[in-house]
Amino acid sequence: MARVRDELARTGIRLRPHVWLGEEWFSPSNVPGFAVPFYLAHPRLMRLERAQMGGVEGGTVRECLAIMRHETGHTVQHAYQLQRRRRWQQLFGRASRPYPDHYRPDRESRRHVRYLRYWYAQSHPVEDFAETFAVWLDPASHWRRRYAEWPRALRKLEYVDALIRDLGARAPRVRSRAMFEPLHRLDRTLGDHYAQRRQRYRIGPREWRHDWIAV
Repeated sequence: MARVRDELARTGIRLRPHVWLGEEWFSPSNVPGFAVPFYLAHPRLMRLERAQMGGVEGGTVRECLAIMRHETGHTVQHAYQLQRRRRWQQLFGRASRPYPDHYRPDRESRRHVRYLRYWYAQSHPVEDFAETFAVWLDPASHWRRRYAEWPRALRKLEYVDALIRDLGARAPRVRSRAMFEPLHRLDRTLGDHYAQRRQRYRIGPREWRHDWIAV
């Protein structure tokens, strides 16, 4: 997280997301912070995650940084209540739109950036913003060149670029340090945890797949 905080600090924004260990990657609404899965805290837990689920979200440095940049985008939105801005809504849509159980992405679309796997930016307006922010924040993205011929995606990136400059050193509107389901408050066994996760995704231990891996 230190590397992503350094990237964020170089933008000039005052926000410093707080991070805690939880069951999964998650940034609660109205909280400028996010949970990191507990299994990333130790190699043995990562091996258990891989054995139970067939993969590890954020299990490499590259993947972990990508997800953290994405989650940082959520914290920026929450901290400054960006979803209330008219221009944000015009570009990304309404944050109040219900999350779909499933979505069918347009693989040829150039309206959205591509950062995490499965065209995740197309799943919901807040994910579109978080993905756009992650691309903008990533020093290796070269977004102006990469998206030069994607006018609608580029417009969103330029909006984020101007937005962060405009926010500058402003204090965040939301400063809550709340933690949603932190690890120390959870009382389930690891057996129960993995049984419920496999049931949730309706998969067996070796059939895992998810949307997080960066492309």
